[in-house]
Amino acid sequence: MSQTPEPSSQGADDLFARARGGDQDAWSKLFETCYPKVIRVIRRKLHSTQIRSLYDSTDFASDVLKSLAANAQRLDFPTMDSLMGFLVRVAEHKLADEYRRQTALKRDRGREEASSGDYPSGDPTPSAIAVASERREQLLQHPDEQVREILRLRYLGYGNDEIASQLNLHVRKVQRELRRLEDSGPTSGV
Repeated sequence: MSQTPEPSSQGADDLFARARGGDQDAWSKLFETCYPKVIRVIRRKLHSTQIRSLYDSTDFASDVLKSLAANAQRLDFPTMDSLMGFLVRVAEHKLADEYRRQTALKRDRGREEASSGDYPSGDPTPSAIAVASERREQLLQHPDEQVREILRLRYLGYGNDEIASQLNLHVRKVQRELRRLEDSGPTSGV
């Protein structure tokens, strides 16, 4: 890339005034002069922050020059040094703002996740309900009538003590049968 001669300090005001007036050649000269310096400042600052891996220095430099163009009617620079000083401050502010934003996002990530509602509820999914229903039907076809009755009462919501008293069984027998069925496969709700 060829070195563009820097506009004289006295010509900076005129160059910026022409650019502000809509002269595209003046904007091009300002861009050619200022962009490489702004990039160097941003790269130096980005190197010392943790956001370097997230952003490209050219993105920040483009934003700085967009800010200059957007606010050109309100700004006035008597020298090229004052213009460069302004652009460097804008670049530093943009980097600092983005660093603060990223740091705040890291701190708030736990709060965002807790309040986002993206956590699965304790409710079964439709497929889990379908699998449980199929398994229940299989179990209710058990060849042992006593086991079928234990399961039927269990599905109705009875506890082990209540099942044992209704069927005149020992509680341990009920627990043993339920554990055996549980070990034989997935039984949602048993």
